[in-house]
Amino acid sequence: MSDHDDEHGGERKLARRDFLKTLAGATLAAVPACADDVMAGTEGPGGSSTTGDGSTTSSGDVPTTGAPTTSSSTGTSTGDGTTSSTGVDSTSTGDDSTTSTSTGEPSDMGAQPQACEGQEIVFAPDAVAEDLARFPTAVMAGAMRQESALIHGRSELPDPVLLRVWQPGDGEGTVRVIREIEVTPDENGYLRQLVDGLCPGQWYRYGFFATDRGEPVARGVLGEFRTAIADDAMEPLTVAISCCNGLDNFPWPALQRTSDEYYDVFLHLGDMAYNDGEMALSDYRGNWQAYLAVADGGGMALAYARAGLYCTLDDHEVTNDFNPETIDPQRLQDAMTSYFEAIPVTDTPMQFRVWQSFRWGLTAEFIVLDCRTERRPSTANSADPIYISKEQMAWLKERLQSSPCHFKVILNSVPITDMPTIPWDFAAGDRWEGYPVQRQELLDFIAAEDIGNVWFLSGDFHTCFISHVEPDGDGVVAKTREIAVTGGNTNVLGDFLAAPQFSFGSSNPHGCIITFDPAADEVQVRFIDPDSGQDAYSETLTQK
Repeated sequence: MSDHDDEHGGERKLARRDFLKTLAGATLAAVPACADDVMAGTEGPGGSSTTGDGSTTSSGDVPTTGAPTTSSSTGTSTGDGTTSSTGVDSTSTGDDSTTSTSTGEPSDMGAQPQACEGQEIVFAPDAVAEDLARFPTAVMAGAMRQESALIHGRSELPDPVLLRVWQPGDGEGTVRVIREIEVTPDENGYLRQLVDGLCPGQWYRYGFFATDRGEPVARGVLGEFRTAIADDAMEPLTVAISCCNGLDNFPWPALQRTSDEYYDVFLHLGDMAYNDGEMALSDYRGNWQAYLAVADGGGMALAYARAGLYCTLDDHEVTNDFNPETIDPQRLQDAMTSYFEAIPVTDTPMQFRVWQSFRWGLTAEFIVLDCRTERRPSTANSADPIYISKEQMAWLKERLQSSPCHFKVILNSVPITDMPTIPWDFAAGDRWEGYPVQRQELLDFIAAEDIGNVWFLSGDFHTCFISHVEPDGDGVVAKTREIAVTGGNTNVLGDFLAAPQFSFGSSNPHGCIITFDPAADEVQVRFIDPDSGQDAYSETLTQK
């Protein structure tokens, strides 16, 4: 039982989490084939594969100008082929020896069904000595698709390490190794690897290991993630959400509590690190390392190890309330560089573009917005305001209209809700309401196209609430809901958010667990009190 668990609740919640995760994996344990899942708005993957002995080297290129290293080596092959990656291009010689490099285009994420099976070996990963001096920061999986995930970590030493991805074996003390890849840290110690050839809807564990003569002798924190479910699958999905994690709130009890819960995906809605006052790239990097430190049981590292991550940014990843039109371009570039270095934001880097989409079968599409770096405050009161770029707005409308998923879940960072006039409108210029023409354009589109089950997930305000986005709206817009959260910083105004527009409001940080159930057409929302571990709010909502 962890330090933050209550006497009975901690063990109960951990057992519940592991039990539910086992059920989730069991429902898709027998997968007939692996299918592609392509980012909305990008071209489909090209073809590449490797069959070598699991020997892979990575240049560790930061995924801002080129794609992360990809490999389908398993460590279970008996072939003598080798794979190397330099972040340039992807070519195959057609024989057992494959040289893989990348230009920033998605690589082939396809694989034969047997590639998901792995090879059973005797291995006790938890028994390998944990070395937090060498691996001091959180491990994270991100950009999860049906057959791939982007794995991140960090090493204090320049030597290559072994990334191993596995599932439980059938025998006692065994695992099935799915992928085994040698990864070399970049010049700043970051480890990043796009692991492909996985199967939809399955849970995987992973870890970075120091080796001696090929055998793991030390490791970082072990992590786990679930791949996106197949295109034709429809099942309940559970997500955890958080934001506004100021370092003065360490060790983030709300996130510690969250890590004891079951969730398929962790969604971070911005202000993951408060970089206010940082001016140089080295400063930004140092602050990210402090936030992601594993030592002392920080909730951020705990929560990220329990499931894969989708995320957006807010202002504090750069500096408080920054104006993209006036900020020093070099400072903005340094902030964005450090963000994409530290976090597995995307498997398809496009010049710091944050907005992207991830589909989970027919259940939910997670639509990630960038509500900060593209806004133009000088246009706010004009007839043509830019809160998000015209390109992003067109893409957002297309995803809302075209998505086959029951739920359209928008990672929004700053709330879109029509907040009470006093005192909230004193700061209206910093959110959607400060750009009323573009806000109305989006809501009118949802209404005109009759797009139901749009759920906005937001942060920024340092409050927790559940709202009707437009209390005086008509039709589907009147039913559209927003769920906002804080996992650290506080705002006393949250306690005054009242019915009927707000069904919950709080100034205090909470864990937040949301289950999207397409068959029932319902969304269960739980806000968890970090002190007691009890639900401060638990209700089932619907937009019927």
